[in-house]
Formats: sequence, C-alpha cells, structure tokens
Amino acid sequence: MSSRQDCRTRYPIILAHGIGVTERGGLYIPWGRVPAALRAHGAQVFFGGQDAWGSIETGASQLAAAVRQVRRETGCARVNIIAHSKGGLEARHMISRMGYGKYVASLTMLATPNRGSRVAELLLHARPGIAAWAHGNDAWWRRHGDKNPDSLRAAEQLTPACLTLFNRTHPDAACVYYQSWGARLGRGNPDLAMQMTHGLFFHADGDSDGLVTPGSARWGRYRGTLEGVSHQQLVGVGAEGGRSFDARAFYVHLAQELSEMGF
Repeated sequence: MSSRQDCRTRYPIILAHGIGVTERGGLYIPWGRVPAALRAHGAQVFFGGQDAWGSIETGASQLAAAVRQVRRETGCARVNIIAHSKGGLEARHMISRMGYGKYVASLTMLATPNRGSRVAELLLHARPGIAAWAHGNDAWWRRHGDKNPDSLRAAEQLTPACLTLFNRTHPDAACVYYQSWGARLGRGNPDLAMQMTHGLFFHADGDSDGLVTPGSARWGRYRGTLEGVSHQQLVGVGAEGGRSFDARAFYVHLAQELSEMGF
C-alpha cells in the first residue's frame, strides 16, 4: 500500500495546461481530480496560469510569473513542471530563452507537439475565414480572462515549420531533467471530438492522440506511448481519462518517480 506522503517531491509541482483552456475552463477543464490526488499524497501543487490562446512567448512569461510566485510562497529554489501539449513549448521557451533553467529541476511533457502538429497546419490552410475566427476568439477570451490572446499566432506556432525553427533556437538546459510521453487514440475510444480530428487528419498526420503524434511528442528521455488515450484524456478529461487510463494514478506515479529521483 502506498504512503500518503509518497508524492512529497523535493521541489513543488506546477501544472501547465495546453492551448484553448485555462484552469477555469475552455474547450475542457484540464487536470480534473489530479491536483487533489497529488496533494492527498503529499505533493505541493500549483498552476501555470497561462492564457488559453496566447502565443508561446506570452504563455512563457505567465508561466515564469507562476514560477516566481511559487518560489516566494514555498521558499524552494526550483520547481518541477508537468506540462500538457503547448504548455511544454511555453516551458521550453521560458527555460531556454528567458534564463529560467536555474529555477526548474525537471520538465515533464505530455503530448507536447515538439515537432509540430499537422492538424494545426491543415486547419490554418483549409479553414475559410480563419482570420475572422481568430479575431472573434480573441475577443471572447479577452472577456473571459486572457491577458493577451493571439489565436492566429498561437495556432501558427504549432505547425511543423515553426517548430523546426523553434527547436533550432531553443537548446535544452543542461541543468534541467527533460522527459516526455506520447499517446495514441486507438479504436473504440469514447472521446468523439478527438476521434473526429484523428480520422480527418490520419492520412496527413499519422496515428496520434487526436492532435499530436508520438513522434512529435518525443523529447528528452522518452518514457513511452500511452495506448488508447486521447489528447484530452491525458489531463483527466472524460470519465477519469478513459476506460484504460487512470489519470490520477498516472500522475501520482509520476510524482513518486520525481520524488525518488531527488526532484
């Protein structure tokens, strides 16, 4: 039986969400009961607080503010970041380009499009009226808490071409432990929204979690591909993440590993 303190990591944990959501909501509400499960096992858990539709640079600045706040509140010199999707790119930018590597002990990325997403690329080129949609989306999110929404730039930054340049200009920090997981949707998954994007873009993007392929998610120490899990289920959305994926158990085990490694 696991200890109720086995997630007490040396450094506090910041959960950094992906695009289109905030901790208050959006396309879905990320993390579900994961933070409560981690805290019940002794972890100190905080949130990244990024805009839903900000650019990578905007999200990185907001994540940096969260790091500073957590360090002040806890007195810890460094933090562990667990990032989903675009949140991983914002963390990488903060570490590499803003000099925050000295404040980050580990970066765990879940389905982060480190090599881009063809879904984003094809939607930008195929969707009529994309500029009008972006203008309306920015206006809506500005009213609902985003400080600097820029939907068009946020989507463009997720394309393979942009991520090729991003990877050339964002070297990893030697003092940070990087690890990652990818996911594949599989057949019969109940996440209908991700099943739709998976089916529409399968021939262009290959097998994915609905938005990001395992090959794109691979960065640092690749921990493997979670089978039968959608992009949304990775953050505890939809019946605790699907029939074969227990999101709370996954994150508790992740925190246990970080603790055992001295992070």
